[in-house]
Amino acid sequence: MQIRLFVQVSLNIGQTISLSDEQVHYLRNVLRCEPGIEVYLFNGQDGEYTGVLSALSKKEAIVQVCRQLKKQPEKQNIHLFFAPLKRDCSELVVQKATELGVTKITLVLTEYTSNKHINLDRFKSIVLESCEQCRRLDVPELGQMVDLKTLLSEYDETKPMLVHLDETGQGQKAEVVFKGKKEIAFLTGPEGGFSETERNLIKNAKNTIGLDLGPRILRAETASIAAISLFTCK
Repeated sequence: MQIRLFVQVSLNIGQTISLSDEQVHYLRNVLRCEPGIEVYLFNGQDGEYTGVLSALSKKEAIVQVCRQLKKQPEKQNIHLFFAPLKRDCSELVVQKATELGVTKITLVLTEYTSNKHINLDRFKSIVLESCEQCRRLDVPELGQMVDLKTLLSEYDETKPMLVHLDETGQGQKAEVVFKGKKEIAFLTGPEGGFSETERNLIKNAKNTIGLDLGPRILRAETASIAAISLFTCK
């Protein structure tokens, strides 16, 4: 079993690292590890390293950094703006967006947003766990919630193209929307979709384009994942 851990310190060969209390519990009580096992380490900046668990007790875990496996890759620019959904659905979007390579996630307050009580610490834990699981070396940034009107009023040509998911049948196909794009931003709405007023605001906003995901009406979390997949897997 390969064990990957996110650490909040710089990584260098020969370095000794003390792991967090949560990681001590995870290694000792969940995985029931013993000293001497190999672990993989990343911090979102210095690439991926291997290390040896040199000590493990009830209160501490020590890792000796041995060698670098991968250098830190060049950071992409894929921004997801999404309206909070029911708790499990929001967590699913954050998890899958992380796995698919989104580099920043920002919550958007809309007229039909029903879940306004967001635990960003919980989202941060999901992001880190997803990075550990999928062998991602960078860690997505979590932005503070922004009002949709404010977002659209401040969005311009200096930012990546803002792709909204168009359910009216007037959106463009993926091959048209994503052609030649190396950076992108997505905007997805809540369970009830955008209001008529919001759809008009989006349509008339600068640097935006509608994406057609086909004839079916997708759930909000499905639409987010599908759109990101079309871009990152092209």
